[in-house]
Amino acid sequence: MIPLRRRTLAALRIGENILKSGDLWVLDIAAKDTKTGCALEYALSTQLSARIDVYLEKFRSKIPGSVAHSGLWASNLGCPMTGDGIYEAVRRRTRLAFGFAINLHRFRHAAATFWSCRDPKNVHGAKDLLGQSSFGTTEKHYIMAQSRLAGRAFARAIDGFK
Repeated sequence: MIPLRRRTLAALRIGENILKSGDLWVLDIAAKDTKTGCALEYALSTQLSARIDVYLEKFRSKIPGSVAHSGLWASNLGCPMTGDGIYEAVRRRTRLAFGFAINLHRFRHAAATFWSCRDPKNVHGAKDLLGQSSFGTTEKHYIMAQSRLAGRAFARAIDGFK
């Protein structure tokens, strides 16, 4: 839902930048933990908040050494997972689930592309979702929907000439 960069994911600390507000969790990410140097804040959905609750209550506490630190993503080494560790875990799990590995950055591409397809009038919001300083960066590097849509229209046009 919020495709953070791996360094930002690894920097998440319970009670510091992932905070409980009523029944919901909020990400309050300091500027020092972002690529752009701008602080970010995201209110998490009811569904995602409930999943974080389950993770914290039932799973995280079973990871050896997890009580010794506040890192959201605990490793089996008794410390928070590193950005590289999170990256490799996501690649392993997506390879098992889909038959091919998906890296973390692809989730950022997918989020912006999905937004542009589903709500093209408000696509500028993808910049904020990705925590980027300008929409130009989002458009240039992340939104792939327009070229795909153009390709499909071109293919339909060619089929019409047969």
